[in-house]
Amino acid sequence: MIYNPHIQQLFTENGTLIKRFQCPLNKQWADLARTEHLKYRLCETCTNTVLDTALFDDAELLEIVQTKPGTCLKLDFNQPNLTITYHTNEECKQQP
Repeated sequence: MIYNPHIQQLFTENGTLIKRFQCPLNKQWADLARTEHLKYRLCETCTNTVLDTALFDDAELLEIVQTKPGTCLKLDFNQPNLTITYHTNEECKQQP
């Protein structure tokens, strides 16, 4: 996954947009309600499911977000499957 913090967008490794981050609540992972699944938690304020992107691959996240666009995502800038960039999605598509 590739994340651009300036435009708050998450892309697949080939530059396909997964999701734009725009939550005004700015909740911390520890503040979210635990569920029986380790991969996600529940925001009790908006009742959305929040997925931990460290536990998914690009294809899984893209499919979930396309199926349920209101799904929220949690990012950790130190997670191993995330690259931070300042490129646009078109530039991401052109990178090897």
